[in-house]
Amino acid sequence: MTASNRSAPLTRAESNLLQALSARWAMHILLALHASDASGRFGEIQERVPGISNRVLSGRLADLESSGLVSRDVAATRPVSIRYRLTDHGQQVAGVLTRLREVAESPGGM
Repeated sequence: MTASNRSAPLTRAESNLLQALSARWAMHILLALHASDASGRFGEIQERVPGISNRVLSGRLADLESSGLVSRDVAATRPVSIRYRLTDHGQQVAGVLTRLREVAESPGGM
């Protein structure tokens, strides 16, 4: 990053991504999906994100879906089976979050 673009305002895409990630539990959900090979059912995600309520998880998954980080796959089975997975963009973001986690857990980290 050069000195000239360091002070440039955020693009719309950058702003949207930061807004999506700043929502409570969003990063936890992305990391949970990333750790599970990028896919999971609602209950599985909830188990991987201790402390999150059904209502919040449902809302946050919808937000992440509208942001293009998560997709929702519905299988026409009985009962209906819904799986959430990271999109390609979500995979990239989760990879960055995983790296941040590694830095935080390293000696001298937070």
